[in-house]
Amino acid sequence: MTIQTIAPRSLANPRRVQLVAPGDLSARAAVPTTDLRTRLATVPGLVRTGVSHWDLKTRLPLHPLSLENAYGDPRLLHELAAPGVAFARRLGADVIVGAETGGIPLAAAVALDGDLPFAFVRKPGYVGHEDHEPRVRGPAVAGRRVLLVDDAVSSGGSLEAFADELRDEGAILVGLFTLVDMRDVAESVTPTAATLPIESVSTYLGVLAAATDRGVLDPAVHTLAVDALVNHWPDDDPRWSLLDRTAA
Repeated sequence: MTIQTIAPRSLANPRRVQLVAPGDLSARAAVPTTDLRTRLATVPGLVRTGVSHWDLKTRLPLHPLSLENAYGDPRLLHELAAPGVAFARRLGADVIVGAETGGIPLAAAVALDGDLPFAFVRKPGYVGHEDHEPRVRGPAVAGRRVLLVDDAVSSGGSLEAFADELRDEGAILVGLFTLVDMRDVAESVTPTAATLPIESVSTYLGVLAAATDRGVLDPAVHTLAVDALVNHWPDDDPRWSLLDRTAA
């Protein structure tokens, strides 16, 4: 599937976030092992059947991945952090920054294993956040190379928001480490999501394939779900009822 990008938005202000182009990297972090992807995909309750909605708008052929379930096993969390540590070292990151809220446990594990400072960035728009509160909590990030950590990335809307938060602190955003890269099913991606170096444990379709291989997801449901995700079924597509019956 070809991923399209929306019209670019300038991030060129030198006093704000500076993005490191992929070509600036001397080498790429090693691709995580298939075994780690399988362990993630088979975490109890992480992949769940059933037609659902995201933010009460987007219809989905499966429930959103419950990635926070992966944080309940300390040994697994440690192993999931390992490729993030390797990525941070490859990028020469000075600070690990967790994206509120799903990225914070993973970022803390990456920072601990990599012996690097840990901070977290507040998610814009959360109820209860006062305008005067600092956007980034923890060590100063101004002028420092920052690796952002989140649980997932899709179209990149949240990534842009977090980049905007870090921008005000003068951080140098060098990459994003995430558990699941969902750009493989996104209709479009933002400029930052298209150009920032991103490392993940698995793609979304990779998680679904591993879950199917291990019996977590029925093959018939998997086939229909992937079709719905990749081809973006409209809400009136008659196959939604077939998916409902197959998942029952």
